[in-house]
Amino acid sequence: MGRDQQKAYRKKQKALRRPGRDDVARVVLHWALTEGLRKERHEDLDKLGSLVASRLAEQGFDQAEARRRFDELLERYQSGWSFQRKRHLVETEEAEET
Repeated sequence: MGRDQQKAYRKKQKALRRPGRDDVARVVLHWALTEGLRKERHEDLDKLGSLVASRLAEQGFDQAEARRRFDELLERYQSGWSFQRKRHLVETEEAEET
């Protein structure tokens, strides 16, 4: 796909407000972590962290660093960090309301 085609594709997806793969993955991760914390499923969260780190290592990332990143995210959620919405979607909703 050429540069212009890719630009047009992204513009169309944005206009349709269609979530991408990363958007879906972000929601799934948020749900898995917050539910695991809420239900105090610490052993399952530890297994998930190991699995995520292992899969990222298979893709060429450093496994220890991947695990550290997972644990950092988990700590943020434990501290009350809330899900971060995409700013351009919020701005679109606000514009539609006026």
